[in-house]
Amino acid sequence: MGDFDYNNDELEKLRMENEYKKMKLILEHGAHFSEFSGKTPLNPIIENEFLKNIEEFENNFHHAETILLYDFIERPDFANVETIADDKISEELDRIMDILNEKGIQLDTICDVEEREVYRFITEELFVHEMDNMRIKGMMTCFIYEEFHPNHEYDIKSHFTDAIYDFLSKNTDDYSIYFTLEAKEASWFNNFRDAFGSFTLHQFEITDVDINNINASVNFEIDFTGFIEGSTIQQRYFGKGSAQMLYEDDFWVVMMLEFPAVLKESCV
Repeated sequence: MGDFDYNNDELEKLRMENEYKKMKLILEHGAHFSEFSGKTPLNPIIENEFLKNIEEFENNFHHAETILLYDFIERPDFANVETIADDKISEELDRIMDILNEKGIQLDTICDVEEREVYRFITEELFVHEMDNMRIKGMMTCFIYEEFHPNHEYDIKSHFTDAIYDFLSKNTDDYSIYFTLEAKEASWFNNFRDAFGSFTLHQFEITDVDINNINASVNFEIDFTGFIEGSTIQQRYFGKGSAQMLYEDDFWVVMMLEFPAVLKESCV
């Protein structure tokens, strides 16, 4: 049924129904619906279908029992990873992935993971993972390999890169999530950034990462210019820097950051 199948009274009734559904979801399930000023209101027909899907999900979620993922996908036959020849592992992995997808399960990896390891993970770990026994048409239950087996080197490089780019951007305060509380309260952290009105990052590259349990050292090369607040003076930093990072609450954050010395100072 399209828009032209509804008259104005029916559309207004649908809008009222949508408001009731939203209020019910807020009161019963703590749902939150954002309002965007200046935006075109959502088509009430599309919104109604959206809200129905949320209602179905919430009702299933609150009444669902837990089940092993292997039982959820109806216990398909599979071979032990150690018995599969190298030239057959791709075929077997594709078969198992197809079964998962058909049953509403999706598995992704952030980094490159060998096919044999992905197959092992599915059959030895994911199959015995408990999940909610919910089946909603069009809904996929998604898993990420790295949530079970974190790639710390990848996370360190990713988080530290984001920390540098956000730290040197005066248009955002998002950088603070990548630093420890002690770092954010340290004078070096606030004084350096506050002294400049803006930065231009010319080049940045992580050259080495050394991980020791929950601590990590990062070496990098960087080239950036800082423009001093309220002045025509600019300072250029070029060379090698280092950082100390901490694995805190399952997230790598920066404890200490050391930039190279000033290469040169000049006036604009």
